[in-house]
Amino acid sequence: MAVDETLLASLRTGGRPTLRLYGWSRPSLSLGYRAAPAPGDRAGDWIRRADAHGIDLVRRPTGGGAVLHCRDLSYSVAAARGTAPIPDLMWASYEWIRSALLEALRGAGIEAAAAHGDRDAGAEPLCFKSATGTEIEAAGLKLVGSAQRRTRWGFLQHGSIRLRDDSELYRALFGTGPPPALPETGHTDPALLRRAIVVAFEHALGGPIERAGLSASELDQVRRRERLRSLDRLCAPSISSSGPACSADNAR
Repeated sequence: MAVDETLLASLRTGGRPTLRLYGWSRPSLSLGYRAAPAPGDRAGDWIRRADAHGIDLVRRPTGGGAVLHCRDLSYSVAAARGTAPIPDLMWASYEWIRSALLEALRGAGIEAAAAHGDRDAGAEPLCFKSATGTEIEAAGLKLVGSAQRRTRWGFLQHGSIRLRDDSELYRALFGTGPPPALPETGHTDPALLRRAIVVAFEHALGGPIERAGLSASELDQVRRRERLRSLDRLCAPSISSSGPACSADNAR
């Protein structure tokens, strides 16, 4: 999360769009930066739930509900406003990213389709329990959930692609059954899917994507953001050039 926050913050002074693809070293729970409390509990009870099941807990800089990261593939896209050919309008940018992901998933052998949903639907505390019309589904089931964070200078979009069955931990953590597992994704090679996603975004951007690392100043900012999170797991560091201090509005 600290890397994605830093990429968005760095766009304030310009820069090219960034695509990140990553997994999780251990099961983790991520919350939207203004996520609702756990069902029937106060917001801080997410910590108790995570600790009870031995999983990591982090608050995302993007919105949306709670996501269990267990055998999924996560992606992030960060871009400055006015970056062609990415649309500036929020819903149009969601559609642009979804089109690239759909191309990638189909290229990896998954029969994916754009999901239908209600953009005005009320907030659902669990990401994979709702659809707002920006998601991707397979066999009528939600396969990819996504959320954005927008600033005056750019946006960051996060997403989770369910690749394996996580039903046992999902049920224990949330107290409710998960969306049914998608059998065709259980045989998907994550490396193949990663490559397909890169190729699809190259098509969408009209050119090759260059592999790159963080600058020294960006690495320093990442470390400072990680330090804040080590002090408060529900912290969502501010996205600003003045520094990554946690604000009361974004924390508990």
